Amino acid sequence: MNLKKWIFSSLRTKMLVMFVMLTVTPLIFVGIVSYVKSYNIVSEQSHTLAQFEAERLSRDIDVLFQDIKRFTEIGEQESTIQFLINQKNTQEEATSTLNMIKFYRESYPSSKHILDISIMNNSKVLSESRGVYQFDPTPSQIQIFSSLNKDPTTPVINTTVKNGFPAISMTTAIVRSLTGETIGFINIIIDASAINNILNEGLIGDSGSFHIESEYGENLYHSSKIEGSSPSTDWSVIGKNSSGYYTDSTSTFFVFTTSEMTSWKIVGHAPISEIMKEANDIRSLIFLSVTSSIIFTIGLYFFISSKLIRPLQILKQKMKQASYGDFNVKVINNSDDMDEISELGSSFNSMIKKIKSLLKKSIDEQKQLKIAEFRALQAQVNPHFLYNTLDTIIWMAEAKNTSQVIDVTKALSQFFRISLSKGKDWITLYDEIEHVRNYLIIQKIRYEDILEVTYHLNEDILDYKILKLALQPLVENAIYHGIKNKRGKGFIRIKGDINAQGHIVIDIIDNGIGIKEKRLDEIRTQLARGLPLDNGKGGFGMVNVHQRIRLYYGEPFGLTINSWYRSGTRICLTIPTER
Repeated sequence: MNLKKWIFSSLRTKMLVMFVMLTVTPLIFVGIVSYVKSYNIVSEQSHTLAQFEAERLSRDIDVLFQDIKRFTEIGEQESTIQFLINQKNTQEEATSTLNMIKFYRESYPSSKHILDISIMNNSKVLSESRGVYQFDPTPSQIQIFSSLNKDPTTPVINTTVKNGFPAISMTTAIVRSLTGETIGFINIIIDASAINNILNEGLIGDSGSFHIESEYGENLYHSSKIEGSSPSTDWSVIGKNSSGYYTDSTSTFFVFTTSEMTSWKIVGHAPISEIMKEANDIRSLIFLSVTSSIIFTIGLYFFISSKLIRPLQILKQKMKQASYGDFNVKVINNSDDMDEISELGSSFNSMIKKIKSLLKKSIDEQKQLKIAEFRALQAQVNPHFLYNTLDTIIWMAEAKNTSQVIDVTKALSQFFRISLSKGKDWITLYDEIEHVRNYLIIQKIRYEDILEVTYHLNEDILDYKILKLALQPLVENAIYHGIKNKRGKGFIRIKGDINAQGHIVIDIIDNGIGIKEKRLDEIRTQLARGLPLDNGKGGFGMVNVHQRIRLYYGEPFGLTINSWYRSGTRICLTIPTER
């Protein structure tokens, strides 16, 4: 029987021949297209990952310098300003500034990378390591000062040497806010090993590494993985662009980006064969897959008919559930064979798991953002009360009212003990009431017989938590914007109880001048919008308390205000019952 007769004599043989003919050509075509597409995708992905790694290192370096830049806030302190502008003995200001530096070092972990901090002007220097001494600037320092005088907002970052070891110098201008003039400079010396440690964490290929070049092409730092000097880069490409990648004539892949804080170039390099290793693996994999598919064409034909359709239907159903927001779905592989469909189900499960993780991360980040906003508001308590109280103590001491000086000082001590509360954001309502009592003791001495305070508190609420400094600003507002503007004796009544909804309600009631209806509407609008009260008419403390309560507890908690002009004002604070 010849071949032609054998082929056409059997239907099964005909289907086999036709199936092979119809599958071999598409498989080869698909293999070639898949290789080209996958090569391009993997190439782009590899370049993107390398770029991402370079940008990550750049961000880490920027974060390091941003954290260290917080130490320049020391230059804004009054003791520092007085040290720079006074020509006489400034030992007390110098000591206060050094204590402030010590406080910042204890507060920020990045201080471990700081070798020395110096504050200087054209005549003297306050150094953390050397103390106070006369200053004779070098030409390079004069050049830095000249640059900062032209642009005080941008720090000057240079490489230097400290105690024989590589270091980084960051110099920032100290500008007096009242006049806008530059009165001095703060110089921070940073251990260069912090940069080396960041570079050592960079991964590019199996043997690649990162190094840093200055904005003028000078090699500054490199990873310990580099033996000898860093490879030469094409500065005509790196110097003109802030970020990018290229491959040189030696088949070395380069990726680079620019640090925003320092303008340094973070450059990574690795053999192109390592960068494209996955693409070569995919080429081999596609070749093997196509070859295996051709060899096992008949078997796959029956296998696909019986095993492929059903799993795909299940996967489609699960994906539809996921599209409606149900991220608890999971594809269960009943077979122990890890074929493409099983791997697709596993990939689907991994995708759903990552989506849930990203959603949780996003929610956590929003929570952290709210906490950060909350702490920022908590830090804005106006210190003018302290200044007024110290003035009161001074004039009582001059009048030799010793007993009153003792009482006021004791109340002030208790007032700030509760204000600090060992860094806690929440204290008991009992402590907050004590805080208000100490505040009012001081105020009653200042205002003598024109102020009377009564308390009507349910003792059951005193053990519940409240945000620190929530009541004192409201009482202060009642005194300065209510009672103080009215003739005659002022009364303040503080009430506290649990309402029908189970929430704690605290009322601050005064018989002050009250608020006109139009102004009251404006205040309520500003409270709802969360903005400070305009035109310098006070009420910052009230907005501050309302915003802190809303940031932490949300609605319906916070402040409500009612007022009757020439009769008085009532501010109501509502918080949940939490222990």
